[in-house]
Amino acid sequence: MRQVPIIRIPFGESDVQTLHEGWVRVMESGFLTLGSYTSRFEEMFREFTGAKYAVAVSSGTSALEVIIRSLGIEGRSIIVPTNTFLASALAVAHAGNKVIFADSDPETMGLDAGDVARKIDDDTAAVMAVHIGGIISPAIDDIRDLCARRGIHLIEDCAHAHGSTLQGRHAGLLGIAGGFSFFPTKTLTTGEGGMIITDNEAVYRSASMLRNQGKNPNLGNKISEMGHNWRISEFTAVLGVQQMEKAPEILADRGRIADFYNAAFQEFQGIGPISLPPGTTSSHYKYIAYLDPAYDRGEVKRVMREKYAVSLPGEVYTDLCHNEPIWDAHTYCGKRRTESGQIQCNRWPQCGCGTRQESFPGAEHLSKHHVCLPMYPGLDHEDLEHVVESLDRTLHEDLKQG
Repeated sequence: MRQVPIIRIPFGESDVQTLHEGWVRVMESGFLTLGSYTSRFEEMFREFTGAKYAVAVSSGTSALEVIIRSLGIEGRSIIVPTNTFLASALAVAHAGNKVIFADSDPETMGLDAGDVARKIDDDTAAVMAVHIGGIISPAIDDIRDLCARRGIHLIEDCAHAHGSTLQGRHAGLLGIAGGFSFFPTKTLTTGEGGMIITDNEAVYRSASMLRNQGKNPNLGNKISEMGHNWRISEFTAVLGVQQMEKAPEILADRGRIADFYNAAFQEFQGIGPISLPPGTTSSHYKYIAYLDPAYDRGEVKRVMREKYAVSLPGEVYTDLCHNEPIWDAHTYCGKRRTESGQIQCNRWPQCGCGTRQESFPGAEHLSKHHVCLPMYPGLDHEDLEHVVESLDRTLHEDLKQG
């Protein structure tokens, strides 16, 4: 039986040869970090996105924390969607701020602009938009206008959005800065690693220092910022350069897969794919669709896997951030609760960081009812036909409703 796994990362012989040659050059150069490959990776990502500046860092999570620190935000509140990977929120807390969760719109999986407006308070310093699945919600225009009126920053979590655009403008350039991830599951991958893009020179200069232990080139590399080791190695950067060279090919292949699914599901019963908003292009990080509520998602995935050898990838997301058990042990300012339940936040009691945040109906709905279909370069026509035919049989024969 044909098998379709959760993911394959296709490195062909020519890719392996290219990477081998690059790693040999790195070893011969003696520069194992912050060398020519890191510079080239940043330059290629600038060209890819149209950004003025790019700073390579160790992960997507560190990219977000460095952005927050570069903006001088500390001891304030930042609004984050509850429908995201928890790293988005943890970057806020690690930078010394309070997380405020907001709801999401099931049609785009992006932030609910109305709920963002309700959550903005006097100590709100920023809003973090997350482009789930590579989809940029048109509501970001309203959120950006709202931020401008209130004098707060719009930060973008672009972990899913390499190649995503809105009205021709790349993700990460719709606010003050954007952070990208190159984790193995991402559209472009270096194993580990991240990238910050911005058109703001002050953010760029601060981020460049912060990722390198706070060293200030204008002071002879004396440390003038409370930085950290958020660098990438030159070996990672070699992978980054290889991925940037192949980015058009990778994105085109993902687009081909999305087009196949779109055509197949035009008259398909029991499942409805999310449509891209007008004026947007997507990285197609995930192919997201809603199941008819009559179906149990876990059963659908089990039958697909056990009977048809098709493994559906993880959702985005089933576990909402506000429900994670971390908040039983920590406040929304990232402070640990004592065994007796006392709160050690240095802003307590004014900030209310110990009060549980609840009621996110849009996010709750989307978290329960969507699935993601296999989406990665190299899926051939027979693979895609097998996915669709297996889903058809699963929904309309194995788990037939009524």
